[in-house]
Amino acid sequence: MSLFRIQGANCKNCYRCIRACPVNAIEFRGNQARVIEEECIYCCGCLRECPQNAKTVETDVAKVNRMLAEGKRIVVSLAPSFAGYTEDPKEYIARLYELGIAQVRETAEAAAWVSRAYAEQFHAKGKLVTTPCPVVVDYMEKYTPHLLGDMANTVSPMVAHAKWIKASSPGVKVVFVGPCYAKRKEMADHPGTVDAVLTFEEATQLRPGPQRAEQEQHRMEASADAPDFSAARAYPLEGGVIQTSFPSGIPTAGSSRYRTVSGIDNIKRLLSSMERLPEGYFLELNACDGGCMNGPASGGAPILYKQERVLSYMEAQNHHRYNGTEPPAEDTAWMSRRFQDRSRPSSVYSEAQIRSVLDKIGKWRKEDELNCGACGYSSCRDKAAAVLAGKAELYMCMPYVQAKAESFAHVLLEKTPNAVIAVTDQLLVKEVNGAAESFYQMDAKMLVGLPSDFLLDPAEVELSQTEPVRKKVYFHDLRKIAIVSASYVPEQQLYLVILHDLTEQEQEQEKLRSLKQETVEMAQRIIEKQMRVAQEIAGLLGETTAETKVTLTKMKRLLLEE
Repeated sequence: MSLFRIQGANCKNCYRCIRACPVNAIEFRGNQARVIEEECIYCCGCLRECPQNAKTVETDVAKVNRMLAEGKRIVVSLAPSFAGYTEDPKEYIARLYELGIAQVRETAEAAAWVSRAYAEQFHAKGKLVTTPCPVVVDYMEKYTPHLLGDMANTVSPMVAHAKWIKASSPGVKVVFVGPCYAKRKEMADHPGTVDAVLTFEEATQLRPGPQRAEQEQHRMEASADAPDFSAARAYPLEGGVIQTSFPSGIPTAGSSRYRTVSGIDNIKRLLSSMERLPEGYFLELNACDGGCMNGPASGGAPILYKQERVLSYMEAQNHHRYNGTEPPAEDTAWMSRRFQDRSRPSSVYSEAQIRSVLDKIGKWRKEDELNCGACGYSSCRDKAAAVLAGKAELYMCMPYVQAKAESFAHVLLEKTPNAVIAVTDQLLVKEVNGAAESFYQMDAKMLVGLPSDFLLDPAEVELSQTEPVRKKVYFHDLRKIAIVSASYVPEQQLYLVILHDLTEQEQEQEKLRSLKQETVEMAQRIIEKQMRVAQEIAGLLGETTAETKVTLTKMKRLLLEE
């Protein structure tokens, strides 16, 4: 069963879900997190932790709305922590009836039956781990299967309640309303029992169906014949299961130990250290810190307030019980269940394989393994194993990425031929690169801390937080020319000034201009000389032609006279 939906566009590479997952059941590929259903225990820690709401849970609201619209006879099994969710428990129940719900019954009714079975099994076996929490059951089946024999082979109060309601009233639909998303997974594991699971908030989003004339009005009516389950209303509180299992008080004789352990991390540390459960221990295990009172969908009120509300409700309803039917005490087979080993073989990687990954992220020595946990794994070696298993990416190591980025930025800053100057809001030089040292012919230690006016004439370059600057500036003292670009970086509260040195380029252009001028002048001199030569030649040709004409005329006249 897939319980989660992940909106890829909202996943922002923060790895908070991986850090929140107590069993590392989240893989990260292609910049997207994905829940590994086969390893997940449905604690929903990742759901609570995600700041982008990238993970959502499937909901049965539409299914229940269809049931209401079709006039189905619905019985609500209401988890006992509901009294902590609302300031007015009676009003909450009344609103459910107004929707067209046929009957609202408290799951605490079945919690009393289940807890009685716990007490009987504990006395028979001498030790017991209670099983009302589906998250704990999933954890033990997947990660501590060697302790399955110590678990109470009894279904949860939700499943027991649904079974008994359907056995007593054939044809009804049972909708569980509670603080736990994992109950949807439990519903899928017990098909045919619960028909839908809603959170307390989702139940308020239902649309009213047609009112039923025969709607049963079991609205907390007193009845002398009703089974007493008032103690079971303490179920969502820490120690509530123990209190309900031993309503006359915890036995003190013998070597028995009655313990409540809350929080999946605490449970993980406890059970993973055990080869077997010691004799005499009765363990109440709650996946959520503070018990079901602090479930992922239990409401946003402080836990102390929710606890007080439950206690007040218990006291007010001590003599107001459902007119329900008590199941036969001698027959508990219908509440029994079996557990299965669903553990997956863990991959073991050699030192050489681990080292090959660590070397790629710059962790060549033991001191380089910071074990900071930013990637979501408790140690660098665990992260390396996750990479080898295909659950993590190399770049998920924050110190490595930061060092790589800083190294690249440093190389880029030092290798650029442009002078780079960082100036504070107070117009003091904060940092310069090597090219700036060369441009100003001063050591960085001498430049840092100087007023920016010392490097940039304010008459030429006026730094502004709103308008970027780009201007060609001549530095008289240095006899240099540069394109000065300056802009403000609000995130760093710095002015970034870049000087592109044009001195050599301008000198080359000046040489080229001089060469062109010399060439033009030389060409002009040649032209003038050629003109003089042409004029001289023309003069000589003119004289020669005139002499030739005179001579030939004389010769012609002489010939004619003869």
